[in-house]
Amino acid sequence: MKNRYGGPLRALVARDFHLRVYVDMVDTPAFNSDVIAYPAITVIAREPAGTTRIARQPQIDAPALARLAQVLTSPLPAHASHGVRELSGVTAGVEPWILESFDQMVLIRRIEAGLPTLEEAGCKVGIGVATGADQAFIGTFDDLDVEPDRKLPLVTTRDIVTGAVEWRGLGVVNPFADGGGLVPLDEFPRLKRYLEVRKTEISGRHVAQKTPANWYRTIDRITPALAQQAKLLIPDIKGEAQVVFEGGRLYPHHNLYFIVSAEWDLHALQAVLLSGIARFFVSTYSTKMRGGYLRFQAQYLRRIRVPLWEKVSLEMRSVLKSAGESRDLVACNQAARELYGLSEREWSIVSGVGE
Repeated sequence: MKNRYGGPLRALVARDFHLRVYVDMVDTPAFNSDVIAYPAITVIAREPAGTTRIARQPQIDAPALARLAQVLTSPLPAHASHGVRELSGVTAGVEPWILESFDQMVLIRRIEAGLPTLEEAGCKVGIGVATGADQAFIGTFDDLDVEPDRKLPLVTTRDIVTGAVEWRGLGVVNPFADGGGLVPLDEFPRLKRYLEVRKTEISGRHVAQKTPANWYRTIDRITPALAQQAKLLIPDIKGEAQVVFEGGRLYPHHNLYFIVSAEWDLHALQAVLLSGIARFFVSTYSTKMRGGYLRFQAQYLRRIRVPLWEKVSLEMRSVLKSAGESRDLVACNQAARELYGLSEREWSIVSGVGE
């Protein structure tokens, strides 16, 4: 319904079928054990497209479910009093299904029609390094016994829990040459000794078995220049956007997404992403987890729309930077509402997402 890999199937449904019914089971106690991700119940028919009947968090007992099924399948129009809403235009080619509300769908489409995506506005979204063997490649920075240019200070989610970077002193071993490809181990005796002591664990990874000659590579290539760039760091699973400024000293771990930009001031962008705007976009396009948590993944962050920096007034730039630097959520929301030119009603749609 939401993820990028579902695009072809969504296109098929939009072209040849009708999404009749969607029952959202998020946070519904329908299972014998606790779960993190919830399914949805869908009814899809081979017939012309029409409205979709939507229900959320149904009461889990036989009489209530029988009544709900009757309303969902009735030929008569559904009414909100029955706990069911009807929404038009849910399926649209490969686009993710927006099933929250008609107002939300209209507003997000309007913003999307008028503004570029983050990356179109000169911001790059990426994810930190996955090693496939963290115990081998990651350790206390000062204790990693490799050549000084073969390790980088590493930032993880535990370093940013307060909303600011408080580095715990970890580092990651870097087996890559600056120009690409792996460094020859014979030219780095300390690195060679360090890796060969841990060869059994490192060689057991799929990436190493696939290309045995490159057994000591991390899953993702490490680009040291990224550590030296100022960046915004965003953890994956959160109830609200947590956006932390890192000044250009640390390399992100794979459980952190990062944003760098040569166009936008990062503190100003931090204010936008800390505001309700980021959650509005991510909530619309992300799958929801237990407790209302969202996936702040790159594919969803890239859907956020922002103005071109050159079109932001000098006064607004100053307001945004100040709000971002202070991490004052009230100031961030006020600035974002003005930046996007949203009415009071539109902002209530933005700020009411997920409620």
